[in-house]
Amino acid sequence: MAGDENWPHLQDIPVYSVGPATTRALKAVKQTPPLQVFGEHTGNGEALAAYMLEHYGAWYAERDDKPALLFLVGEQRRDIIPKTLMDPALPRGRRIDVTELIVYGTGVMRSFPEDFAGVLARTAGSRVRWVVVFSPTGCDSMLQGLGWLDEEGKANDAGLRRDDKTYVATIGPTTRAFLETTFGFEPHVCAAKPTPEALWAGIAEYVKTLDSQ
Repeated sequence: MAGDENWPHLQDIPVYSVGPATTRALKAVKQTPPLQVFGEHTGNGEALAAYMLEHYGAWYAERDDKPALLFLVGEQRRDIIPKTLMDPALPRGRRIDVTELIVYGTGVMRSFPEDFAGVLARTAGSRVRWVVVFSPTGCDSMLQGLGWLDEEGKANDAGLRRDDKTYVATIGPTTRAFLETTFGFEPHVCAAKPTPEALWAGIAEYVKTLDSQ
């Protein structure tokens, strides 16, 4: 039980988290001693993977065969972390095996198309409006609602030109990559880190470029 030194045998195992919300949740786990959580400062999966290679390697420096990492993921995710850690080009002593386990999924609310259409209608008179996307789930409904998909399900450049006041920002590179790969759509802003502050900073910087045009 929680508080028992012998449970759950994680006190000496590094735990990695790239997002501030997940990091806060992990640090709030009532365990004595507390979980050792690392990686929040990296900001994205690519940087986290590079950090893990060094940090995990040093953690188990005395072992040529590093213990496999358990990678808890959602249905939609990039594969940059397992690819980086299990890169065949790495020496065996640096390579880290990864076991993936899907622990959550996301879905689109049935009311989303109607709700989104309502928001677009209410903001039709705005000089500038931003659509912020937090997950690959629902991206098709979002682009469809904006009228930016053609019959083949790809971003409609003509539609983009017709609407010069609506911009799209993503909270992270996973959603950005999904938009680019699946729909051929490049969002205007991708937050440098998965935080509200980084998202706002990215939007503010982009707006400066608009004002200078």
